[in-house]
Amino acid sequence: MTTVLLTGATDGIGRATAALLLSRGHDVLVHARSAERGAPVLTELADRPGTARLVTGDLSRPDEVHALAAQVREAGGVDSLVHNAGVWVRGATPARTADGVETTLAVNVLAPHLLTALLGDAVRDRVVWLGSGMAGSGRPDPERLGEVTDPQQAYRDSKACDVALAVAWGRRRPDLASAALDPGWVPTKLASPGATGRVQDSAESLAFCALPVAEGGADLATAPCWKGHGPARLPGRLRDDALVDALAAACDRLTGLGD
Repeated sequence: MTTVLLTGATDGIGRATAALLLSRGHDVLVHARSAERGAPVLTELADRPGTARLVTGDLSRPDEVHALAAQVREAGGVDSLVHNAGVWVRGATPARTADGVETTLAVNVLAPHLLTALLGDAVRDRVVWLGSGMAGSGRPDPERLGEVTDPQQAYRDSKACDVALAVAWGRRRPDLASAALDPGWVPTKLASPGATGRVQDSAESLAFCALPVAEGGADLATAPCWKGHGPARLPGRLRDDALVDALAAACDRLTGLGD
């Protein structure tokens, strides 16, 4: 069976996906921002055939991303790394992290980029990035990442970056399958009112992308973007290899990976 690290697994699509994978006998490293937030979810998931283990880390803080990577390595690594966690700045969510980085960029883009790099060969089969239908209207500028202050545009830009990173990591790690999934417009705490999809349908799609081909999962090597159970169109701007490389290089610089 497959071992999956699922970030943002305490709510919404992540929680539903963790339950689905565990019910099918797979093992899940259930990521939560803190032990206090994760413990009740782990208790809820404990009665399924697969094994659920809690790993923690505040993705807005690079030091905690490093600590999260260490926990995953100590657990023996994973077959699949699923970057599901995300934020949209509104309500009580601060606009900037404790380090002064725009929060949407820090959590949605820099944290998964850094975590993927830190885990290295501790990820054995695939990396799945949570994209969005909004990625197509993202306009990230490699020279100005984190400067956008409008929350909606910052979110659009972050999802375009996630798709770009899926492409970039597919080239950096040809031994891994790497792709972005558009989960659809579903009623989670990040969605605007009126979302018409079903969280369970998105969880089915994410679980499909998380599993290796040998376990009945998606053949991510055939396309960098997915929606539902099939390939999706790569947004036009992100077919520009120079832009993709520049965005990945900017993420290297902002996370210290280029030092």
